[in-house]
Amino acid sequence: MPIDQLFELGIQNDKNIEGKLSITFDDGYVNIFANILDELIKLNIPVTMFLIGNMFNNKIFWRNKIIYLLNNETSLIKFIEQYNKKNNFKINKNFFYQQSKSEKVNSIKLDRSLDKFFIDNNLVHELNASIITDKNLLIKNKLITYGNHTYNHYVLSSLSYDEQKEEIQKNKKLLDSLNLNLSKVFAIPFGGNADYNLDTLKVLRDLNISNVLLCNNKLNTNLNTCKNLNFLDRLITGNNLNKMKFKLIKDNFKFNINCL
Repeated sequence: MPIDQLFELGIQNDKNIEGKLSITFDDGYVNIFANILDELIKLNIPVTMFLIGNMFNNKIFWRNKIIYLLNNETSLIKFIEQYNKKNNFKINKNFFYQQSKSEKVNSIKLDRSLDKFFIDNNLVHELNASIITDKNLLIKNKLITYGNHTYNHYVLSSLSYDEQKEEIQKNKKLLDSLNLNLSKVFAIPFGGNADYNLDTLKVLRDLNISNVLLCNNKLNTNLNTCKNLNFLDRLITGNNLNKMKFKLIKDNFKFNINCL
């Protein structure tokens, strides 16, 4: 069922969401639009896609830059040396991936540093836009809804109140302009408990956003509420079917796993 409907049922009564599923995708990766959505539509399965707006400006997703550096140690060391000279928080090469998502590292400043590094070192051509950059590729169908995932997918807890608010508002304005079926659910980038803070909750309340999707890789046994905010979590599916079945059994999910 659509994620908005799942929230509505959970708000009415936690027992309403037992044994029910919603399918969501984040960011807007090309392969989802090219290979998956059409098949789900054929099966009459509703889906919600949470989009990052800045990709439509041909902005390379900053996580792609992180991955490139992780796969190119010489560039990684050079970038970290330059970054550490200009910032108080010092990044450790051995923990670069984790620290790049830390609330201690302002995502906006990090992204700007990455952009400058890739331009200065003539590496921009090495990056691929894995997320769609053409609005015309968005599939318009009654089974597909699109939701707000912020404009740049930054770590919200690393940003100020005003920076967070702009990230969410700017993406909402873009989504409103695209003539799409829109979800009222907001998906926090990365979605872990460390990826948002009290400022995030204040921004959401100030913007009248009440339904919030997390991603701690766990199943929902109930809908959590906190001062007019409703939270559901998500399970990240993998390629190993047996592991997924074990996860469902371990979390006592009341669903017939034989259908998987």
